[in-house]
Amino acid sequence: MPTYEHLCQTCNHEWEDEYSIKAAPPANCPSCQANTVQRLISGGNGRGMVELTGNDLVEKLKSDGQKLKRDMHSSEKVYSNLLGESKYQDLQKRIDTQKRDRR
Repeated sequence: MPTYEHLCQTCNHEWEDEYSIKAAPPANCPSCQANTVQRLISGGNGRGMVELTGNDLVEKLKSDGQKLKRDMHSSEKVYSNLLGESKYQDLQKRIDTQKRDRR
């Protein structure tokens, strides 16, 4: 019998089950009993989950990009990590120089 890996989207509990390919996958998580179980795709060097394709994937990437922009503008640490430490330091020096020149 094949072994299938599962992940609960609610509590992130992972487990393996053996059952026939004709049998239905489990519906509830054994840890939290939530009905948010997803069967993982495994094989080869690793495993992954197939989440989105096509327009759904494009929309998800756009929304993730917008969230990252909001985070970047609200957190100096996120901004410096995205920009790179040396470029961020150079930018800060230029801003400080411009502020001094205005006085």
